[in-house]
Amino acid sequence: MVLKDHYYRLSSDLPEERIQAATALLGELQAANATAEWDYALNRLVKGLTTLRQTARFGFSMALTELVRELILKEDYELSIVGFVEKLVSVSQILGGMKGAELRSVLFGRLFGFQALLNSRVLFDTKVSSQEVLDKYVKSLVELAGTKPWLRETVMFTLCQFVAAYLLSDLFDKNGLVHILQCVEDHHLTLTVEGLAVYMTIPQPLRSQTAAKVGSGWKNGDPLSKGNLPNLAVVLKDAEPVDAEEKGKNGQKQKGSWNPQIPFVWDLLVKHFAQADDEEEEDEASNGKKRKKHASPKQKKKAKTEDESIHLKEFWRVAIDETLFAEKASTERKYWGLEIFILFFKQVPASLVEALFTPNLMRCLMNHSSQNNRVLNKLATKVLNTIIEVTKSDVAKVVPTLKCIISEEYGGNWAFDNVTKSKVTDSLVGVLSYIENIDSIPSSRAESLAVDIKNVLIDLFNKTLDKQVEPKDEESKKKSHDNVLKWVLDKLLLLQRSTKRFQFTDNRFIERNFEFLIQHAFFQGKDKTKSVSDNVSHLAQDRLNSFLSGVISQKRKGHSWSLYCVKYIGKLEKSSNLEPRLELTEELSLVRSQALDLLDTIKSHVKDDSASDANYCFELLFSMVILQLLSGEAEAVNVLQELQMCYEDFLTKQEEGLKIQVVLTEIILSFLLKNSLLMKKLSQFVWESLLCAKNHEGKILADEECLELLFDVLKTKENEEGLRDLFEGEDEFEEEDGEESEEESEEEEESDSESDVLDLTAKVEKETTIKLAKALGVPTAESGEVKFDEIDSFEADSDVASDLMDDEEMMAMDDQLARIFKERRDLLSANTTNNKKAQAAQAKQLIMLFKSRVLDLIEAFSKVQPHSPYNLYLLRPLVLLINTTKDKELGVKAHKILKTRVTKAKVGKEDLEAHFDDVEAYKKRFLKEIGWLQQQAGKYSSNQAHGQSCGQCSITIAKSLVGLDESYLKKIVEVYSQTLLEWSTDPKNRIQPALFTFFLNWVSTVREPGISLNRAMAIAAKTVRNSLKSDLRVAAERRGNSDVKVSKFENGVASEPKALHENK
Repeated sequence: MVLKDHYYRLSSDLPEERIQAATALLGELQAANATAEWDYALNRLVKGLTTLRQTARFGFSMALTELVRELILKEDYELSIVGFVEKLVSVSQILGGMKGAELRSVLFGRLFGFQALLNSRVLFDTKVSSQEVLDKYVKSLVELAGTKPWLRETVMFTLCQFVAAYLLSDLFDKNGLVHILQCVEDHHLTLTVEGLAVYMTIPQPLRSQTAAKVGSGWKNGDPLSKGNLPNLAVVLKDAEPVDAEEKGKNGQKQKGSWNPQIPFVWDLLVKHFAQADDEEEEDEASNGKKRKKHASPKQKKKAKTEDESIHLKEFWRVAIDETLFAEKASTERKYWGLEIFILFFKQVPASLVEALFTPNLMRCLMNHSSQNNRVLNKLATKVLNTIIEVTKSDVAKVVPTLKCIISEEYGGNWAFDNVTKSKVTDSLVGVLSYIENIDSIPSSRAESLAVDIKNVLIDLFNKTLDKQVEPKDEESKKKSHDNVLKWVLDKLLLLQRSTKRFQFTDNRFIERNFEFLIQHAFFQGKDKTKSVSDNVSHLAQDRLNSFLSGVISQKRKGHSWSLYCVKYIGKLEKSSNLEPRLELTEELSLVRSQALDLLDTIKSHVKDDSASDANYCFELLFSMVILQLLSGEAEAVNVLQELQMCYEDFLTKQEEGLKIQVVLTEIILSFLLKNSLLMKKLSQFVWESLLCAKNHEGKILADEECLELLFDVLKTKENEEGLRDLFEGEDEFEEEDGEESEEESEEEEESDSESDVLDLTAKVEKETTIKLAKALGVPTAESGEVKFDEIDSFEADSDVASDLMDDEEMMAMDDQLARIFKERRDLLSANTTNNKKAQAAQAKQLIMLFKSRVLDLIEAFSKVQPHSPYNLYLLRPLVLLINTTKDKELGVKAHKILKTRVTKAKVGKEDLEAHFDDVEAYKKRFLKEIGWLQQQAGKYSSNQAHGQSCGQCSITIAKSLVGLDESYLKKIVEVYSQTLLEWSTDPKNRIQPALFTFFLNWVSTVREPGISLNRAMAIAAKTVRNSLKSDLRVAAERRGNSDVKVSKFENGVASEPKALHENK
């Protein structure tokens, strides 16, 4: 027996329940195999298609698909395809009294029945179907399409599915296609989007051959033939019939309402254009240079057909750009246009992407994405996000898309991201940084892509430079289009940074970037007509520095990239079309020439393996400072001279005289003072590779004096006074008479500040005088000066006027004068206060930056030399900095370095003997250091990490001393005992008890190396568990038990697992 409840569950809102009901229904029908049940099921399901419930229609049509196939193929049941169609039409007859909703449900029920028959695949079964049956089905389907305009698209979609399946079936016949197209033509559907879809479903050349027998409205029987482009554009608008004759009573009616979903014919069109381009590429690849001189007739016919077909560029211009994106197009048309753009951009190959970007599209896209209140803002944003997502997955589309977005030829703009409030150009330029799996794209492909993106940007730069207009003001540093040129330089830097993860096969990409930047940073054309402005030139220098900072540790043919830049500058100086922007004096030219000669010497020494790292560092320093000299840096001359002395002493290895490590440290600190990432990275690289690296004797170049220079910076006050101390110390190094230079600099600063105050006061006084004169009616000149020669006549008039003023006017005058004097007082006081605050804030920020970079050097030293005896010298400055700094972030950074780096270091005996002759003095010094640290821990500190740091540093020194000499354990215990006594007797002592706890834990490991802190804690936990009550002890013991079993492998075979304590 078949349960009737299954029919009820077929109308469920849950898809899973509908599937279960259909499966159960068909299973029970097959089990019962009764004609009455089959008849009831067929009638019930067919009638159920006309229900008003949409979900019920889904369930009934799904079950009907399987039922129809079962009954038509069933030998003992009389049901044919034609019989089913007639039954379906009779059940879904349109009656006169039907209203809108009822009519809609009846017509859609019939459509679902036709779809169920198509899905059952019995239409193309030669046993039960024939061409006459298919013709009957097609005729009924097309008649249904002509019933109502709102039903047409859905019905014709089913017809397109039928045609696609018919082309692959055993019943396929060209006459059958002719009948299909003739039915479409008879119902005036040929020149509609639905009729176009039917034509597009038939492939060429079968489409033209079939349409020629019908005599359709398309020229050459192909809608995509060039002569059909105007009609094709009108048809795709889906607004009204194309021919005027079709507007009569026999023609199809216009659709009543606009549908935001684009017609399905666009899917067929994009598929056609994508396949057409792929076929062209395959033909070019197969023929290549071996193409025959005389093509065969078949090839000629194919080439002629391709020439007569509409290409995407012209199709897009007429059917999309001039129709949907026209200036006067409605919002609904533009909506369709943006949706169609998304569809095409996802599917067309990269070679056709440029055809999609047109001026009208770009104008619409930028207008609607610029403001949130625009009607199509969300859809425009969706388009932008689609561009980003598609280009990330298909990098071949990056270059044409970027070219169209920033080019005015395609309606783009260099400021596209600013206008649209998006990150489209940034994502396109930096697309290599968004690739999650770098193995998915070969290194050569990534390099080729980077080069192509660079060429697009530089092409925009050169075109903009050609259009540049010289400023009318000769002293102006800015020219027209400077913003575009700066934007290109910024994007080149973004492109460079996106390539960090890839290892390019050659240096072509980086070389071209450096050559481009060097040309515009240091040179200009001799006619100066096609040269960038000074502002752009300075930015090019900054970008060059940024490029160098990214490749500072990379080598080009064994040498630095900065050396390549210096050599290329020398090459451009010989050019007849360029001249340097900065003309060097004879003295500077001589310094540069000497530095270049020395640089050539260093270059030859880099090949020596014994000192290659040191020579490379000197090569890096010399080349970088030469670039600074050419940029106009005043300090570069002194630095070059100091470097020259250092390198000469380094080659001769003189132990007396100039200490090159001290001079190099001072140079590094001078680099850190500059707000430059390049100088920071250069300093760190030279510090790690030269000063912190060991030589063949096992020694490092940096010594206690070098570290003291770093410590002096950390001790500097974090205010203007501290900043002055830093620069005054620098002046003392440069001047012979330090005191005189200091006094002169102070006098100059005071005079400058006094002159600024006087200028400000004079300006405020002048403005106040003008306001008072206007308020009192005193005559003034245009410059604001009072006309004293007219005072006499004014006084005579004012006496009369003052007699006429009443009390209210006099009060108003007093208020006005009071307001003027108040504004004067506020301006004078506010400007002075603001200047002082700004100077103080700037000084503090510079000191904080300087100290932070010095901390980076300290961390690098401890990282490179973890066993150096100088690590213990780092403890006191870091503890003092944690206690004295007013900047929270700086204190946290110092404590982190101390905790993770310095306190992890352990002095090695070999390193100690290599650097210090008196080892005993070293040990005694740091034994006293433990006492000093514990005294610091007992003092008040606003930073909670201060006391903890003192305890950690004490343990670090103790570990190193005991590791060097075990007899020092007793001395260390005595120091801690004395500290413990002071802490016990002095209530003001602020030492944290954890300091002694950490020491006892460490001592326990020294006494019994086999028992660690974790083991001691485990023993203590076990003791506590044993002291608990019985019920609590059982639960605790369960948590404390941990069983480990081990299996031994012998000859590849595992033995039986045994407890860990059983294995010996």
